[in-house]
Amino acid sequence: MSTTDKIYALLFSELSLGLILPIIFGIVIIFFPTILYDILEPINIYFPDWLWGGPEIPLEHILTQGVAQGLLCCAIPVFLGLAWNRWAGGASGFLLSILWVVAALGQFGEWFVATADWLGMIVAGMLAGYIAGALMTRSRMRGKDSLKHAIIAAVVAGVVATIFTTATYVWYSPMFTSSTLPPHGTGSPEWGGLELWDSISYNYFIQGAIYMVWALIGAFMSRVARWFM
Repeated sequence: MSTTDKIYALLFSELSLGLILPIIFGIVIIFFPTILYDILEPINIYFPDWLWGGPEIPLEHILTQGVAQGLLCCAIPVFLGLAWNRWAGGASGFLLSILWVVAALGQFGEWFVATADWLGMIVAGMLAGYIAGALMTRSRMRGKDSLKHAIIAAVVAGVVATIFTTATYVWYSPMFTSSTLPPHGTGSPEWGGLELWDSISYNYFIQGAIYMVWALIGAFMSRVARWFM
């Protein structure tokens, strides 16, 4: 065996796939909300004034909470929907989104407000997985099972999830109200205070970036998984 063959054999051995890689993933999952969170805490980013401008976004929120939300509420459900079927995608989206909400409850504690926007996030995850699987099943029935069709299904699922998550957040979340300028006054200095339509479009952009990026990642991973099926 050549060196390359030995490396491939080691990477894809039963010991590696069944023991070593799961342990590595577990360490990475713990690393994100602990050590990485502390490292990124002093770093903030913000959009230019011509786009939305104003409130700075801590980088640790994007690379910890954003990654967790995108992975649990979109990437894994879309992946299972595309690689398996719509029922696996929908069920995993429902269950993993509930886990994400429970994690948010543990993180925010007494500041967690049980409003309908959290339900919207659960429904969004369920729909993302189910829609991706249903559209991919239809494509396969028509003899079209390519990466292009997986991406189309993932994009549609990501759009629907973005709409459900953002719409319920705008309608029901007190956090959205506190981040928006009231009609006759100034917004909360802590959140920067955006005009109503700027705040709505800003949140659609943020959620869209999370769900669309991770939906595409789920689509690509579903094709990679076919190599082992």
